[in-house]
Amino acid sequence: MTPAVTSAPPRRRLSALVVNYNTGTFAEVAIASLRCEWIAEGRHPDDLEVILVDNASPRDQTEPLERMERHGVRVLRSDSNLGYAGGMNLAYSHSTGDSADVVAVLNPDLYFLPGSLSKLFDFVADNPDIGAADPRTYFDPGKVLHLPRNLLPTLWEHVFITGSLRFKSILRWYTKKRTRLAAQWWTATDVVDSDMLSGCCVFLRREVIDRLGMLMDDRFPLYYEDTDLFRRVRRLGLRVVHQVHAEVLHHWSRSSGIGAAFEGEPRKRQLAAARVYYAKYYGPIGGKIADWITAKGQIWGSRGGVPLHDCIELGPLADPPRIAWDRERDVILEVGLLSNWLLSAGIVVHGAAWVCPLESWEWFFEGAYFVRALDQKTGAMLGAWSFTKCTPGRNHPLPAPLPPTRAVEGAVEGAAR
Repeated sequence: MTPAVTSAPPRRRLSALVVNYNTGTFAEVAIASLRCEWIAEGRHPDDLEVILVDNASPRDQTEPLERMERHGVRVLRSDSNLGYAGGMNLAYSHSTGDSADVVAVLNPDLYFLPGSLSKLFDFVADNPDIGAADPRTYFDPGKVLHLPRNLLPTLWEHVFITGSLRFKSILRWYTKKRTRLAAQWWTATDVVDSDMLSGCCVFLRREVIDRLGMLMDDRFPLYYEDTDLFRRVRRLGLRVVHQVHAEVLHHWSRSSGIGAAFEGEPRKRQLAAARVYYAKYYGPIGGKIADWITAKGQIWGSRGGVPLHDCIELGPLADPPRIAWDRERDVILEVGLLSNWLLSAGIVVHGAAWVCPLESWEWFFEGAYFVRALDQKTGAMLGAWSFTKCTPGRNHPLPAPLPPTRAVEGAVEGAAR
């Protein structure tokens, strides 16, 4: 009897798209970590293409861009800042592949941890009901702090988050909701269906983009382009999924900055994108309502908003503080940049105290921070603290990962220089 002949599974390709703005050294390491994972999983090097658009970076990016080009990255240099969506669309227009192949929309300040790639790539490629997926993202290489969960912007969300800047009763209710949803996100042990993901690392099949008619709506100059993408994917009847088994580092805000660094052009583009978004999904009247709410939020936000708790002031610190509460418990710790904790990174710990590890502390930007502790079971408030980190945060990437084979040695060596 002639044995049955089994055909090899089809080779599926990945097009990785990156938009760079002053973050060339981070992009090098992000791409090196991606390539190392690709080869470590036994995939063919020719099945991975990486396309990077430099969005008219004002700081000289010549050296990192040329190094990436020498190691096989297709670099497109834009004469003007196209915005994130415009840059992504330009990168996608130069990509190749079949409908079953996968496209990755990547921020330049990512780092793929071992095993992360297959859990995203295969998950999206093998499940036709999945329209888009993102990984679990951490702030630091020790995987200590989870980045915040993004909630879908709606008019009601806009009302509540803006009202939280002025009215303490709204702030208490709204932060309780956000913390509950964030804790579910941070502690999930299986994939989570959602209406909103982080746009920093998104995998989707090329056929989904074909059905959408475009990757991103380039009317969004910065921010909201990912929200729009997820809404359009869900309109196709496809799932938007948080893949908790894939773990990626995201050293956030390396392009746009935070605090005073964010004000100016990033803020201007964010406000313009918000106007486009609310008008697109809520019509002319909804757009005008959103504009009015935004204007109120700018006034209330400029006054500092209302604090959620009275904080124990720990002063300026060069070393991480020790945060302690009454006894051993399961505790949700939230770390925010404002005393309203409207957007916070977090960790769930067990014990009576916590000290941030040094390898995580170095990734904190210099500036003011607010920490609060909540009992995980009851939600009871255990304490709130504030401090100012008085040493600069790390502004250079992790070392490039060690290559699993000679096939990626050039990419890694280039990123390490």
